[in-house]
Amino acid sequence: MGKVPVYFHKVKVLLGPELFETVAGFSWGLTVGGILGRRGFFESFNVTFDSSADPPTIELIRTYRV
Repeated sequence: MGKVPVYFHKVKVLLGPELFETVAGFSWGLTVGGILGRRGFFESFNVTFDSSADPPTIELIRTYRV
């Protein structure tokens, strides 16, 4: 695929009662959607994916780092 331009923006994400700000990367050059980075999200939540459920589920538990 090679290199594609990625544009980073601050975004606010609302997950249930939790609102937080992070930086997200967007690109028209990707052929599929994906997670470009994990900072600001996976360090703030414990995430459990259950693809065996129908429909698949995601459990998020907020973590607070000091």
